[in-house]
Amino acid sequence: MHAALATVLAIAIAPRELRAQTPTTPALSNYAVLGVSGVIVRAESRILSGAVGSIDGTLRIGREARVTNVAAAPTVRVGVASRMGTLFCHLVSGPPPLPSCSVFTDPLIDPLLLTPVTVVPGETDLVLPAHTGTAPVPAGSFRDVRVGAGGVLQLAGGVYVARSLRVGRLARVVCVTGCRIAVLEPVSVGRGATLGAASPQRASSVRLDIAASGSVPAFVARRRAKVSATIFAPAGDVVVAPLGSHRGAFIGRTVIVGRSTTVRGDSAL
Repeated sequence: MHAALATVLAIAIAPRELRAQTPTTPALSNYAVLGVSGVIVRAESRILSGAVGSIDGTLRIGREARVTNVAAAPTVRVGVASRMGTLFCHLVSGPPPLPSCSVFTDPLIDPLLLTPVTVVPGETDLVLPAHTGTAPVPAGSFRDVRVGAGGVLQLAGGVYVARSLRVGRLARVVCVTGCRIAVLEPVSVGRGATLGAASPQRASSVRLDIAASGSVPAFVARRRAKVSATIFAPAGDVVVAPLGSHRGAFIGRTVIVGRSTTVRGDSAL
């Protein structure tokens, strides 16, 4: 009788144990890079924390690139000497030896969580000439926001709305306290420029919602730029140029992480 009872208990308990050992795909807030239609992580880039994934398309991880956390997509293409943590996929390809795929159920992320924002900008421009600065600007609505080369625009914190945002070469746009910025048209961050939290360790306190779609990228961070924020542009493409150092999250229709770029996940979602 004791033997029969032990057998019944083993049958009852085993499924729970198996479920406990099965890895699960990350929630939206755990992603450092997420593309709806595809993601490319170029050669020698480093995603040092946070997951990387594509919902409907292919995730391409370049030569000697490293994803220290989860990589997830229906189709994954890995490059020579690339490395990653747990891999979720239906199909993986690349040079041998190939990593093994953990199974997952589509969709990777609920599409309702990736609804583009609605943006109604103001009617007044906010223009900062090159090599000038401001006292912290209170929350408000603007038309076009332009920061000239080497300029410093401080945002006091709160909710900001704009038609467009362009940050010039070596310029800085920093949030003194937590900011949420909604932009209707594409956002451009110039070479060597800075956008986001005043301290990178507070990257999760800044979020940019970008409504732009179409053939022009919704967000571009050029070479050696530094972003400390969550970029949420699910209807448009996100391009992060080579040699950047970023902390936060990049969410787009497609996302390209340039060669030799570092991303540390710290999402505001």
